[in-house]
Amino acid sequence: MNVIGEKVLLRAIEISDKEVLLEIINDSHTEYALGGWSFPVSSLNQEEWIKDQKPNADILRCMIIDKKDNKTLGTVILSDIDYKNGNAEIHIKLLRGVRGNGYGFDTINTIVKYTFNELRLHCVYAHINGYNIPSQKLFEKCGFKKEGLLKSRIFKKGEYHDVIILSIINEL
Repeated sequence: MNVIGEKVLLRAIEISDKEVLLEIINDSHTEYALGGWSFPVSSLNQEEWIKDQKPNADILRCMIIDKKDNKTLGTVILSDIDYKNGNAEIHIKLLRGVRGNGYGFDTINTIVKYTFNELRLHCVYAHINGYNIPSQKLFEKCGFKKEGLLKSRIFKKGEYHDVIILSIINEL
């Protein structure tokens, strides 16, 4: 089942997404903006990773597609899905050229609505690098509230940086 928003469609990852995923993971600007890290990924490694993905109740990985022209825009992930306590973490990665056009806003709102209305979760949270102000503003625009600060929690470009925790609660 695809998840449909106003501007975007969220669908499963396909082998044909290999080049977009490579562009995202090998983009040093994107890597700096987000948590985590990776070594450079080859085309062969990316294809093998896609093939190795199996259905998993604890994680939902989707490609973000522009409904107008069917162009792939990025990825959105719900990870650490905890059905007992009703929580999941959200991650979004957009291609550099499509940011700032409302796709992130629609993607976050679409996946949160799906999370609350279909998965019956209660809270969606995000960890945002303290210096990533555009992402903080995007999540706040989507109704997320700052809940906390993890001091010196991520190491990027030779320094430790804070991580901001934001969440949105389903207020039925």
